[in-house]
Amino acid sequence: MIEDKKTSIIKGIPASPGIACGIARVIYRWEQSIEERTIESSRIENEMSRLDTAVDNTLKELSKYQKTAGSKIGGPVAKIFDSQVLIASDAEFLNKVKNEIKKTHKSAEYIYSMQVEKTLLPLQRSRDPYMRQMITDIEAVSHRVLRYLTGQGESDISQFSKDCIFVGKFFTPAEVLGLFERNARAIITTEGSPNSHMALISQSLIIPTVVGLRQAHMKIRSGDRLIVDGEKGLITINPPDDEWKKLKGKGAELKELPINRLKKLPVFPLKTKDNIKINVAANINIPGPIDKILSEHKIGVGLYRTEFLYLQQGHFPSEDEQHEVYDSVAKRYYPQELVIRTFDLGSDKFLKDKDAIKENNPALGWRGIRASLGNTRIFKDQIRAILRASIRGNIKLLLPMITDLPELKRAQGQIKRAMVELRKEGREFDSGIKTGIMIEVPSAAITADILASRVDFFSIGSNDLTQYTLAADRDNQRLVGLFNSLHPSVLTLIKNSITAAHKNNIPVTVCGEMSGNPLAVPLLIGLGVDELSMNPSQLNGVSKVISKIETEKSQLLARDILKLVSVRDIEKKLMEFNLSL
Repeated sequence: MIEDKKTSIIKGIPASPGIACGIARVIYRWEQSIEERTIESSRIENEMSRLDTAVDNTLKELSKYQKTAGSKIGGPVAKIFDSQVLIASDAEFLNKVKNEIKKTHKSAEYIYSMQVEKTLLPLQRSRDPYMRQMITDIEAVSHRVLRYLTGQGESDISQFSKDCIFVGKFFTPAEVLGLFERNARAIITTEGSPNSHMALISQSLIIPTVVGLRQAHMKIRSGDRLIVDGEKGLITINPPDDEWKKLKGKGAELKELPINRLKKLPVFPLKTKDNIKINVAANINIPGPIDKILSEHKIGVGLYRTEFLYLQQGHFPSEDEQHEVYDSVAKRYYPQELVIRTFDLGSDKFLKDKDAIKENNPALGWRGIRASLGNTRIFKDQIRAILRASIRGNIKLLLPMITDLPELKRAQGQIKRAMVELRKEGREFDSGIKTGIMIEVPSAAITADILASRVDFFSIGSNDLTQYTLAADRDNQRLVGLFNSLHPSVLTLIKNSITAAHKNNIPVTVCGEMSGNPLAVPLLIGLGVDELSMNPSQLNGVSKVISKIETEKSQLLARDILKLVSVRDIEKKLMEFNLSL
């Protein structure tokens, strides 16, 4: 019983989707207090030797985590640790520290900490997200070195409790790996961003994660009951007893780690109660252990986001580097389809910090295909890499945020030029590769009949389509009640897109949050969607719903829903339908 504990709901930034419930374990970080200590001349060499030993021990630690990441997650994500290895072994920085030790006769830990502060100062003024990530990496490395210099040694995550929801100011990528070993149900942090290295590791390991929740480690106490929604960024602290018991009643699946739930997926392809095949695929943010599970279950990838290639290293990888990643993933999933979306990044990524233009509303700014067409070298490198990886015939190419026909033609022109170049070079690729577009801007949905005749498939991004149609930022807490993909206007645009696609004999996928919502699945099937692509953590729940659906009844449901004029009535109708299954 927890009557003395009030129920509250707080919102942070979604960083890794999935729902988890469990007991909180708050991890407090105490800042290391480094005393200014003078050393005798005879001890200077010994002091520099201590520094070398601390750095060597740190590099051994990082090497261990690199190997663990390589085996549990895979090569591309394991490269996140490369930057920390480079920081730890930076000869120029270490020489500065040694010279200062000789010059000032101060202890290694004091000089090392002072030099770190000097290095961080200019980085802290930068708006570049990569520079912000570098700050986190430098702090993570320096913390390790200073632990060894002050005699504390390696931090021991094995002392942490198992099967908890971990709450802290921040966690390093290495710590996230350690928490995964401790069966972390979810992670909540005060600091960080959804594009941080920590978040990328969480996504790869399918650990529901919410970041940027101010004073989370103060608002939540160890022992509190928590429900974490990593999709919406919502944390329920100490839910009422009846809600908690209800969750625990289901709790077998919520308490089980998402990655283990995936192993219990049914045989694919899925079929409805009346034996109609329904195509279901996964959205992948970053490679990881789930790739093996999904490929073994013969589940394809309906949306492969490529932004992690930039986010993990802070610059756009070369054509060959990208080809290596895409080829490896295509081989892993073959013969299932792999839909690769080109970079959906904004101007803050495509432009150097000094050239970047501040955008008051970046969601409506220079992003997606606009930014790619504005930087043809980066776009061409990516297109060539995708084409080269397409030789098995299971890759599709997806263009984000297409607004109108001229924009589409420009992008297709770049693809044709890349094909011509590859032919001249004698490189193999799938000349019949299918190219599709994201329907996520109202203008594209309204003119879907024009666009459908010029592409091979549509992929409806319900999150952005909802945001742009309703002029409602989904991360704005004041607009939580307005942002809803079941709004009649959004459903009208989705239906219009499906009708236009089928009229032109091309398939339609829905790949937004809506496709993984069990309430919306019967409606989408009834509307005629050809494929549902969702976060892997949603596959189990959707699989159960599909097995209970009769397609004719879903079609009748969709017809009735399109006549309704309010979200409230639509949700009520869908709830009644789902309860009848």
